[in-house]
Amino acid sequence: MKKFEVTITETLKKKVEVEAETQEEAEQIVTDDWYKGEHILDADNFSEVVFDAKEYEPEKIKVVLLEPGKVARAAEIDATLEGMQSVVGGLIQPGYYFEEPVCCVVNEEGKMMGLDLNRGVYDDNKQLVDIIAGTAFICDCSGENFGSLTEEQIKKYSKQFKYPERFFKINDQIRGIAYNPNKNKEYER
Repeated sequence: MKKFEVTITETLKKKVEVEAETQEEAEQIVTDDWYKGEHILDADNFSEVVFDAKEYEPEKIKVVLLEPGKVARAAEIDATLEGMQSVVGGLIQPGYYFEEPVCCVVNEEGKMMGLDLNRGVYDDNKQLVDIIAGTAFICDCSGENFGSLTEEQIKKYSKQFKYPERFFKINDQIRGIAYNPNKNKEYER
């Protein structure tokens, strides 16, 4: 079923007689009186109602989309909670790994659900601090709601998280190695 946004516009009208030298002066007198509360319009002044329906289009935000086994890419997603949950495949949880006000939004239960490991998040010393499980996206988080990245941020994070990673354990440490999922596709069955 589709969603629609319906705007309801009610119009109230009242005629007021006033003495003035010009039309502009008459309008100014009535305007001033109205602001003073001398002309109150109520249900008795009802003139018409108009209903205007249009198909609901949720706001979109520009993000860097990180999908397991795929190259990072710029994408537009619905800015609604449902839209973001659809992208990550469940409840959303932001990760604040960056110095600027951007975050990586992941599936809150992605690791517990055993979603495919996607990419590592590293500190300034190139030490692994977290692993993203499942599909995630990077967006602006400077305001009350998640928002669009700038073109500069899209380029920066698309480059930083370009390739997915494969993870393994060596000497009690987890390591990640980035790989190009588009390389040697012709050899896959």
